[in-house]
Amino acid sequence: MKKGKSRTIYKQDAHGRYFAVKNEHPNSLGIIIKNTFYMVRLAYQAAPWRVVSQFIDTILSAATGLFFSIVFLEKIVGYLEVGAPFSEAVQFVIFSILLFGASDIFSTYYHEITWETGNQAMYEKLHLKLFEKATDVELECFENPEFYESYTKASSQIKGNVLGVLNISSTFLASGCSLLYLTYKSVRIDPFVLIFAVLPFLSTYVIEVKKNKASYERYKEGVKYEQREDYVRWTVFDSQFAKEIRLSNIFAVLKRQMDEAIGGSLRLIKKYGRKVVVLNASESAFNYTLTVGCTIAYAALRLLLCKSITAGEFVVLVSVIINFSNEIVNISKTLSRFQEYSQYIDTVREFQGYEPKISESQDGVRPERHTGALALEHVSFTYFGQKEPVLKDISIKIEQGQKIALVGHNGAGKTTLVKLLMRLYDPQKGTITLNGRDIREYNVRAYRDLFGTIFQDFQIFALSVAENIMMDEVKEEDREKISQALKNSGADQRVENLKHGMDTMLTREFDDEGAVLSGGEFQKIALARVFAKDSDIVILDEPSSALDPIAEYKMYESMLRACRDRSMVFISHRLSSAVLADYVYMLEDGRIIEEGSHKELLEKNGKYARMFRLQAKNYQ
Repeated sequence: MKKGKSRTIYKQDAHGRYFAVKNEHPNSLGIIIKNTFYMVRLAYQAAPWRVVSQFIDTILSAATGLFFSIVFLEKIVGYLEVGAPFSEAVQFVIFSILLFGASDIFSTYYHEITWETGNQAMYEKLHLKLFEKATDVELECFENPEFYESYTKASSQIKGNVLGVLNISSTFLASGCSLLYLTYKSVRIDPFVLIFAVLPFLSTYVIEVKKNKASYERYKEGVKYEQREDYVRWTVFDSQFAKEIRLSNIFAVLKRQMDEAIGGSLRLIKKYGRKVVVLNASESAFNYTLTVGCTIAYAALRLLLCKSITAGEFVVLVSVIINFSNEIVNISKTLSRFQEYSQYIDTVREFQGYEPKISESQDGVRPERHTGALALEHVSFTYFGQKEPVLKDISIKIEQGQKIALVGHNGAGKTTLVKLLMRLYDPQKGTITLNGRDIREYNVRAYRDLFGTIFQDFQIFALSVAENIMMDEVKEEDREKISQALKNSGADQRVENLKHGMDTMLTREFDDEGAVLSGGEFQKIALARVFAKDSDIVILDEPSSALDPIAEYKMYESMLRACRDRSMVFISHRLSSAVLADYVYMLEDGRIIEEGSHKELLEKNGKYARMFRLQAKNYQ
C-alpha cells in the first residue's frame, strides 16, 4: 500500500493543554482493515438489520446473476445436447423463476423499506454519537482550527462514508464468493483461461488507485471553495446580516467571493476531470475490449479448430470468464476504494478517539449547595494559538452571597475570567477553588449546574419561549416558574401578547407564526433563564447592553431581589451596576489594577473614579 495521509494525534503540553501533531504512518493493509471494521461496527451498532440485509441482498444479487448467466445456460444447452425430456426442462425453468421471484421480493423489500428506515436510524445514531462527543470536549477545541476541521469533516462525511463502506464491503464479500465458484467452474473446463481472467486485476487496481488519488486531491483542494460558497449562502440568508446587506453594497463583495469560489471549483473539475476521463478510457479498453476479446478468440479456437470442447462448454466458458473478469475488476476497485475510505474514516476515528481534558462524562465529587467561597488564586490564561496571556496573575475571592462587579474596557479579560470560573477552560497557571477544593476535582456537569449565566453573546434558539427559558424539556410543573421568571425579567407582558404565549416559537425559521422580537426583548428572554434556574452563583455578562436605562434599573432591582441569597458577578461597561455590588474589581490588560467597594474606589480617585464620573455625566 502507498503511504497515506498523516494522522492527527492530540497530545498534552506541560500545562495540560492539548495540541495537534502529525503522525506519519503507512496506509497499510492492517490500518485499512481496522478502519473498515470500525465503520461497519458503528453502522451495525446503529442499525443491525439494515447492515445484515445489505450483505444478504448483495450476495443474493451476485448469486442470482451467476445462476442465470452460467447455471441456467449450462442446463438449457445441456438439455438440448442430450435431448432431455421437455418436462424436465420446464421443471428447471419453473424452479429458476421461483428462485428469481424470491430473490426479487427480498431485494424489493430491502430497498423500499429496510434501506430507508435503516438509513434514518443509522444516520440519527451516528450523528448523535458525534454530537455527544462534540458537546463533551472543552470549548478550547472549537478554537483549535485543526480540531474544528476534524469535527466538521467527521460530521459532514459520516453519512456518505458509512454508506460507501457498507457498499464496498458487501460487494467485496459477494465478489469473493463469486470468484470461488467461478474458479471452480474454470478449472473444471480449462484452467488456462484463468490467465485471461486475472489480467485485469493489476491494471484495474493501479488505475483505480490513481483515480481515487485524483478524487481525494480534488476534494482537499476544493474544501476552501466549498467553505467560501457555504459562507456566502449562510450570510445572505441569515437575518443577522439582512440590514447591513440592504443598506450597503457589501452584496457585491459577497457575490465576487461566490464567483471566485465557483470559478475555483470549475477549475478543479477541469484539472482532475480530464485525468479521470483518460484513466476510465484506459481501464475500459484493457479490461473489457482486450480481455473479453482474447477469451472469446481462445474459446472459439478450441471449439472450431481443436474440437476439444462442446458448444455448451463454449457458452459456459465464455460466460464464466466474462463474469470472472467482472468480479476481478470489482475486487480491484473495492480494494482501492477501501484505501480511499480509510483516509476519511481516520478523520472520524481521530475525533471519536479524542480524550477531552474537561469532560462532562468524567466522574468527580458533586459539590454541595449553598456552601463555601469561590476563589481564583494567581490565575493566568492564554487562548489557543496566542502568545500573550489574556489574564495575568488574577486573584479574586467571592464569598457565599456576595455581589461583585468586574469592570474595565473591552479586551480587559472580564468574560474570559467568567469562562474560567465556569470551567469552560482551565487556567495554565494558578488554581480555582470552590469551598477550598480545586474545581477540577468536581463533576463538571454538577459544578456548572451551580451557575446561572447570561453571556453578552447569548443565543436564542428556534424553539418555544418556554424551552428557551428552561433550556431543557419543559414539564407542566415548570410553567409557574417560567411565568415568574418572565415577570422578573420584564418580558411577561410581551410574551402574554404573543399568539401562543410562552409556547410561541421564537424566530420564524421553522414556524411561520414564530415571534421575531427586538434585541432588548430577546435579552429579557435570556435574562429569564437566570431567574428560572435555581443556581447558587449568578453571572451577568453585559446583561443590560440592549436595554434602556429604565429597563436596566428595573432589571437590576428584580435581579437583586430574586438573588438576595445568591452570589452574583456583574460584568458591565456601565458602571451603574458597580454601585450595587459589594466589591468591585477593575481589569486592564488582563490584570486587576484596582479593587474595593464603589465608595472606596471613588475615594482613591483612580481610573475607576474617572471612568465612573465620565459615564455619570451622560445620565445627568
